[in-house]
Amino acid sequence: MPVILIGLVIVFVITIVFEWGMDYLGMSRQSDTIGVIEGKKVTYQEFSDLVRQQAEQYKQQTKQDPDETLMKQIREQVWNNLVTQTLLDRETKNAGIAVTDQEIIDWVRGENPPEFLVQQFRDSTGTFRRDAYEQALNDPRNKEIWINVEVALRQQRLAEKMQSVVFASVRATDGELRDRYMDQNIRADVQYAFFDPERLVSNDAVTVSDDDIRKIYTENADEFKQPALRTLKYIFISDQPSSRDSAEVLAEIGSILQRVRSGADFLEVQKDYAETSPQPAFFKHGELTPEKETAIFGAKVGDVVGPVSDYEGAHIFKVLEQKVTADAFVKARHILLNAGTPEQEASARTLAASLISRAKQGEDFASLARQYSTEPAASSSGGDLGWFGKGRMVKEFETAALAGRPGQVIGPVKTQFGIHVIKIEGRDNRELKVATITLPLKASNATKEDAFQRAQDFAYIAKKGNFETDAEASGLKVMETAEFAKGGFIPGLGQFESISKFAFNNDLGDISDAYQVNNGYAVVKISAVKKEGVRPFDEVKESLRGRALREKKMAALKAIVEQKRASVGDNGDLTALSSDPNIQVQNTGEFAVGGGIPTVGREFAFAGAAKNTPVGSVSGPVEGRRGYYLLKVLNRTPFDSASYNVMKNMLATQLITEKRQRVLTQWLAKLKETADIEDNRDQFYR
Repeated sequence: MPVILIGLVIVFVITIVFEWGMDYLGMSRQSDTIGVIEGKKVTYQEFSDLVRQQAEQYKQQTKQDPDETLMKQIREQVWNNLVTQTLLDRETKNAGIAVTDQEIIDWVRGENPPEFLVQQFRDSTGTFRRDAYEQALNDPRNKEIWINVEVALRQQRLAEKMQSVVFASVRATDGELRDRYMDQNIRADVQYAFFDPERLVSNDAVTVSDDDIRKIYTENADEFKQPALRTLKYIFISDQPSSRDSAEVLAEIGSILQRVRSGADFLEVQKDYAETSPQPAFFKHGELTPEKETAIFGAKVGDVVGPVSDYEGAHIFKVLEQKVTADAFVKARHILLNAGTPEQEASARTLAASLISRAKQGEDFASLARQYSTEPAASSSGGDLGWFGKGRMVKEFETAALAGRPGQVIGPVKTQFGIHVIKIEGRDNRELKVATITLPLKASNATKEDAFQRAQDFAYIAKKGNFETDAEASGLKVMETAEFAKGGFIPGLGQFESISKFAFNNDLGDISDAYQVNNGYAVVKISAVKKEGVRPFDEVKESLRGRALREKKMAALKAIVEQKRASVGDNGDLTALSSDPNIQVQNTGEFAVGGGIPTVGREFAFAGAAKNTPVGSVSGPVEGRRGYYLLKVLNRTPFDSASYNVMKNMLATQLITEKRQRVLTQWLAKLKETADIEDNRDQFYR
């Protein structure tokens, strides 16, 4: 658990300290302010330095530059870490928590130094070199480094002490531990009777008045509290690669291809594009995009093929080596016919025989698939399954297809999905080693700038004119979000704090400037405003009528269940109740009481009764989500006290860890909710 809080705080602080000292909250630098957290300024320069550092770490780890979507995530993470760090600093000061110099000295020079320091002084066998560690401590040349380490350790110890305060009240009671043990180790076999209010209590048997509905409304007032809500109309302009960008990439890959065909060594040329091109590797059928697969497996060893374009970019390939394997791959199409009932299956088999005959006579199989297949994608794919080998399809289909030869029409084949007619279009057992040169397709700066300018131009025009009319004149589609709350997910657009701020800081009908969103830019108009408050009774009345009816029927049903319980007795057989066709009597079979219940599902009240009702006894009425139950526990694993005592500490660790996670999450959320935070990032980033 300590890792949770320390991970949020001290690792981030150490990074800052070692990179550029403690000047991460704008204490000394003069620059534009990107935000203010509890009165502490964060400058653009400082924030962008942090972001750049995180982006560089990503690049070192992945050998790739982060794309725009990832950069947004990095900026969000950096900002959240700064907020968390600042709030924790404030809370430690408010709590009077401090770390003395002697504590740091005792920690660093004691028997168990900080682990992140110990790691720096382990030899090749993993042994901690205490002598080298002591020498580094005493070397005056390391003075500045140790000052920074001291700052980081002080922050870590402060975080640990703060954590102790936050978690001081977290406990695991013996009752909770026994419950957890039973959930994980006790199994039960239960006979039960299920009473469905919809079958046993007619709507006419109960009366729902306005007073009944109002009672629900009054008793559950918190449910009807409504936060401030907004609805937006918006237009979207893509900033994804244009046809011009595609043409430029194809022209460049074509130039590379010409170099290779003019005598340049492919592998040497590939080194110039190592950052975007994978290392040579063997490929089987089904491991490449269809475009790549067609080009590569249509070539022979030594061939250079391409350019090939797909969603990853433009590519050229050289086939370096071939090996033949025992496992075959086939390329196939199929037609799927429904066979859910015996009648449907008979009809499907008749149709399949006709389709097989037509295909063998030369009709285009893809056209037949588009016309007759019930597979949703067949209308566009013509039933194309591409290449596949063992383990990719259900057994019956796989066995039939892998035994086929090119050109053969096979069927009918029955699987769990229905009746299939299969045509084998290819068969191969090669693996090819391929070298690749890839140029990723990215939007150029000109494309991105053009998209941004178009969005800005539209915003300028729409503010002076009419949003909807101007959108239509510009050939732009006007879309509308569903209602959303402040700071929340914006349906249709995503999680964008800057757009949310605009929506809640402006008035109905106001139009924004261009905002960068996923894959482009949006301009929004505030189309509906709802203020914070409680939804009026008349607004929710009809939606509550069904709930009131359900409560009345459940109350009436309970009386019925109690009567049935009395008729069965304390140890009776619930099967006697099955004479009423509206009462369902079943056995669960053995199940773990902490998991899903066979034939019932996830029903906590049922599980509780299964744990606590004496074996052989009939329970009282158990109210579930769908109705009432009577249970008779036929068998249950005895509670093993010795096993429980062995597992008790482990269970306590599990439970306390879970509780601490919840406490920490709630505590941090509360701090952020009440903090004085000014976030101006939307003014610096599109």
